[in-house]
Amino acid sequence: MKTTVVGSYPVVKKEKEEFIDKIKKIFGLYDEFKYSIEIAVRDQVTAGVEIISDGQVRGDMIEIFTKNLYGFEDKRVINRVEFIKPITLKDLIFAKRAAKKIDSKVEVKGIITGPCTIAYSVRDEFYSNKEELILDLARALRKEVEHLVRETNYIQIDEPILSTGMVDFDIAKRAINIITKDLDIFFAMHVCGSIYNIIDELNEFNVSLLDHEFASNKKNLEILDRIKKKVGFGCVNTKSKKVESIEEIKGIIKEGLEILKNNEFLSNNLHENVYIDPDCGMRLLSRDVAFKKLKNMVLAAKLI
Repeated sequence: MKTTVVGSYPVVKKEKEEFIDKIKKIFGLYDEFKYSIEIAVRDQVTAGVEIISDGQVRGDMIEIFTKNLYGFEDKRVINRVEFIKPITLKDLIFAKRAAKKIDSKVEVKGIITGPCTIAYSVRDEFYSNKEELILDLARALRKEVEHLVRETNYIQIDEPILSTGMVDFDIAKRAINIITKDLDIFFAMHVCGSIYNIIDELNEFNVSLLDHEFASNKKNLEILDRIKKKVGFGCVNTKSKKVESIEEIKGIIKEGLEILKNNEFLSNNLHENVYIDPDCGMRLLSRDVAFKKLKNMVLAAKLI
């Protein structure tokens, strides 16, 4: 089973600037977040994770995109949303280079926040309805993805809003299809929260893998025999500062695999159809706790 992450990692900044940093500042070339990306990459690779992220260190999952798409002022929509330039590409490339220096086999995934989640997290002062905003966001994010696929075969779309019941699934499916259509790469969609009542709808999305939380939401285990995509199996509770033991993590993975054995779509090759990861992003944890959770997760997956 491959191991991966959902995305975010604790932001670690340099305690003391080096001389070269001061020179770069003078010329406007200093980027304080590159150090944070290096730390996030180093920790993930050292923990043994096979498909890592850049750590999503530049801000929360909404503002990373609203700051860089045309049509936004802070988190207010004041004009038609359009793509201007790549948003996450430079960090993806930088993370790839940092990872390859440590382990040439490690892959780095591209991560975007989904159009529905962005649309329901901002104040709309321009569009007459939510559908138009969502579809324009999808068109803009499609262009972002077209840049990312030049550097990675893995793209994750974060759509936590889908578990709330606020979104029209027909519109959401149309939006995701705009992003993924005719691109021959691996798309995952992460939806945290309770997905027990919406798994049939999620199965209809044009993605290869559905990623959900199972450690902090045991009720979600009951949908594993009905899922019709590859599974991103969240087995580490990212809401808790407690570091789960290897045995605890093995226990929940085994519980999930027992249910998946009854899944006619996945049971023939579980080890290729199941990806092991934390429940959600790890940004709010301390670096020490996040690293230990990842390390134990990887060891548990290897032992199984």
